[in-house]
Amino acid sequence: MRSRNLILLAGCMVLFSRLSTAQDDLGKQLSKVAGQNAANYLSPVLSAWGADLNSGLYHSADLHDILGFDFGLKVGAVIVKDEDKVFDLVLPDQIAFTYNGVQYPLIAGRDYDKVISGAPTALGESNGKAVTVKSTSPLVPLRGQTIFTSPQGFNMKFAPLLMPQAAIGLPFGLEVIGRFVPNLTLPGNAAKVNFIGFGIRHSIDQYIPLCPIDISIHFMTQKLTVSDMNDQRIVAASGIAYGIEVSKSLALLTLYGGYQMEKSAWDVDGYSPDPSLTQFIGTPVRIDGFHVDGKNTSRFHAGVRLLLAIINVHADYSFATQPVIAAGVGISFR
Repeated sequence: MRSRNLILLAGCMVLFSRLSTAQDDLGKQLSKVAGQNAANYLSPVLSAWGADLNSGLYHSADLHDILGFDFGLKVGAVIVKDEDKVFDLVLPDQIAFTYNGVQYPLIAGRDYDKVISGAPTALGESNGKAVTVKSTSPLVPLRGQTIFTSPQGFNMKFAPLLMPQAAIGLPFGLEVIGRFVPNLTLPGNAAKVNFIGFGIRHSIDQYIPLCPIDISIHFMTQKLTVSDMNDQRIVAASGIAYGIEVSKSLALLTLYGGYQMEKSAWDVDGYSPDPSLTQFIGTPVRIDGFHVDGKNTSRFHAGVRLLLAIINVHADYSFATQPVIAAGVGISFR
């Protein structure tokens, strides 16, 4: 059933910023696939969001003075690889299919292919892949009939995530970082989002006399949940990152980079399929939830910041299993 414009699937994760035409929201798309198919459909985008979540944490290793602060918007965008756009959809051994008021028992291999290659993941093409009855099926009236269409993708070249962030300087070379989004209903009633993150940074170069560069370490932990419009939780995520960064200021420009260890994890709650899936497999079912770990466990990154009075603009690139482009804009009082 076709409906409205909605925030892209990635937009369910924290103030997402882009619109796309789609059939239904995340919960309804996910309800079309069961078991391992659901995990394979959603895992690429969840892993990408996990990498985004741990991005854009800083733009200089020079920490704020006491009560100095900055506030801005950060965006991380994983570059989507072709292999993350498709998966193999595995169908049941038998399907009960109703045609012209008559129910036919279809058998995998004889009447339809059990494995459908090239079905779109959540990152893939915006049209689902149709499963049709084989031309060699003995059920002649059904030949060529579409018995099921896989969930659509959202045709994403990048998997972006937009996050507000604030930081404030404390005594002893410390700085705290906060990310926060209250309970928020996304446009088009696509989903409800709640997000919170907390981090701390510490200056290391203060212990090194006449150090020519700034050196700091950081730790960050984050959590978010996405629920449907009936307050049924769809996914919950957590992210942890810690590492070391260096920077060098050159007039208006600051060059920065570092190394980071990280982890992200996602839990997709159990859910009940929509009626079309219940009819498709011939029996009412409840789909178990599943867990997804992000692919990125570490990264090297390098970037540049431009500081104009109190306005800072920055961007960096992360070299990792899932490469990430991160950028931000905000105000800064040292």
